[in-house]
Amino acid sequence: MANGDDLDHADRRLRTLQHCALHRRTIRLTCPICGHVRSFDAVALWWMYERRGWDDCLPGAYRRMYCTGCKAKRDAVVRPRAEITRDRPDDRQPPYPDEATWKRLVSRYRS
Repeated sequence: MANGDDLDHADRRLRTLQHCALHRRTIRLTCPICGHVRSFDAVALWWMYERRGWDDCLPGAYRRMYCTGCKAKRDAVVRPRAEITRDRPDDRQPPYPDEATWKRLVSRYRS
């Protein structure tokens, strides 16, 4: 990505959903078949992966994602292209962590 949205403040590549969440990024998914686009707040995605005990490293996390439109219409699992952005996420999001959980994560990261 040429725009630098996939880098942190020290120009290091963001490698996990947790780091994307801490740097307040959005994950934009685009289906290569039907063109459906969905943008997720990385905080909500990180929390969903955390609660389910899933690996949040980006390559592995992306392998769990699929186009819901293609799944419903074609009964096919199509992996979307993923991009880290600073754009505003869609209105519908998975649940967010409670404030205490979020503050613990931020505090751990800052120390």
